[in-house]
Amino acid sequence: MDLLSILDLCKSAIEDKLNWGSSDHWQNQEFEELSHIIFEKTGINLSHTTLKRVWGKVKYENQPSISTLDALAKYLDYPSWSAYKRAQEVSRPSKKLRLSLPESKRGISILAIVILLSFSSWYIVTNNLGDPSELASQLNFNATYSSIGLPNTVIFTFDASEIEANEFAIQQSWDKRRRINVDRDQTTATSVYYYPGYFRSKFVADEVVLKESDVYIQTNGWLATINTEPYPIYLAEEDLSKNGSLGLSAQGTQQFNDAHRPVSFHYYTAERRISGDDFDFKTRIRYAQDNQTSACKFTKVVLHFSEGVFLIPIVVPGCVGEIGLLAMDNYLSGKENDLSALGKSLNNWQNINISSHNKELTISIGNQPFSTHYKMDPGYLVGVSYQFDGAGEVDYLTLTNNEVSWQFDKKF
Repeated sequence: MDLLSILDLCKSAIEDKLNWGSSDHWQNQEFEELSHIIFEKTGINLSHTTLKRVWGKVKYENQPSISTLDALAKYLDYPSWSAYKRAQEVSRPSKKLRLSLPESKRGISILAIVILLSFSSWYIVTNNLGDPSELASQLNFNATYSSIGLPNTVIFTFDASEIEANEFAIQQSWDKRRRINVDRDQTTATSVYYYPGYFRSKFVADEVVLKESDVYIQTNGWLATINTEPYPIYLAEEDLSKNGSLGLSAQGTQQFNDAHRPVSFHYYTAERRISGDDFDFKTRIRYAQDNQTSACKFTKVVLHFSEGVFLIPIVVPGCVGEIGLLAMDNYLSGKENDLSALGKSLNNWQNINISSHNKELTISIGNQPFSTHYKMDPGYLVGVSYQFDGAGEVDYLTLTNNEVSWQFDKKF
């Protein structure tokens, strides 16, 4: 069977599994939801645009990449695209050989072969590695980069020639969606980081993390970006206004008006004395000029720690079903949870309080609190960022624990 025929079978199987009806009637929202569902199950991020290309909603001449095909197969519980392809070819009736088995026995025989092939592929994937700790000792993995400055090219050097595995990848951070595939005989790979942050890169073989190397790209004070694609616009110091609040100057506002894309403010410098398990964060923000093309007016406050992030979204009340809250290892989707406490208009100043104590994150915007728990150790504070779906302002922020306080209002 050719690729397109097998891909059509794969798409039909996914549609049957979702039970959303024919993909002929799917809109952008369905593809965004499918992107999230695939990531939740496989840890692989396929953008909704990629999925629309696969389903023929967007004209695209090239064939899907093997990483895209692998993700679709894994969503259907196959270890890889090649395993899915073999299973479909085995189950296809042969034109040259006609079995004399009754239909019921023929189906059982084919099913047995499919199960055997799938099990064999799974066995190979999970047993090739052996003892991960022993293999890790055979692997050299390092990251070289400049700690300050954007864009920033990180050079990964590694030697995995002694390791037998089917798939190798470098995961660029805690986020499993940020991966680059590498070959066993490859010794160097590069990745350009366009935003600051603390990224614990990982060398992964057959989904087993063998080694880690930290990448920490800091800012020199506050950095503002206009988040255009595929690369952001970096705003200069004269593009910022710090007259009592942090925002855009007239010159920065003109750049925003030209691009009309979300604006972010980043501050990344390690404060090892502030633990993610014990802090109180207070800030006040608003829109100076929103993005008129955005109905929901998505805003994010991100508190970044060495082991993960607290990502708090804020939208207009009617859009709380479209957001997701991330508290380290605990992700809450607005489609499955009541996140109405995060539905607030930012046309006027809003006070936001965020605290974390004893593995409980509490958020209060106005007088409506929301709490959730997490399990992992957040580590220490490495940075703070705001993202506005427009040109926003930060009046002040303080982040304290019992020992130390970060206070930025005087710098505005």
